[in-house]
Amino acid sequence: MITICKRFSLIVEKEIKERGFESLSYVLFDEDSSQPWATHLFFKNGKFQINSRDERSYIVGKTWEFDTMNEAKDEFLKILSRTVHAEQLANELGFSHPYPSPLWDEEGKRFNLRQDM
Repeated sequence: MITICKRFSLIVEKEIKERGFESLSYVLFDEDSSQPWATHLFFKNGKFQINSRDERSYIVGKTWEFDTMNEAKDEFLKILSRTVHAEQLANELGFSHPYPSPLWDEEGKRFNLRQDM
């Protein structure tokens, strides 16, 4: 499974780069990572799983489970896209951000989310 996860990780990384999401906080196939504010994609108990973490790396909300890599990849990318949208909205409302990213920090820069939803 390690080889499959490595190959899948390369596929996900490629799509992240194509969408310009490199500056987002995410972790691929390291469930034990304590990176704060990250969206995690990992394989456990025969399922691909996704969850989001807070500043202490505690799970926020639920952990989603998927049977196939493609289902997990699609949902993971949707979550990253929604993160960008939420932080852009936070900008408009004057709220602070958990971490810096040019996707919401650059003045006047708007990311077209329709392609990712």
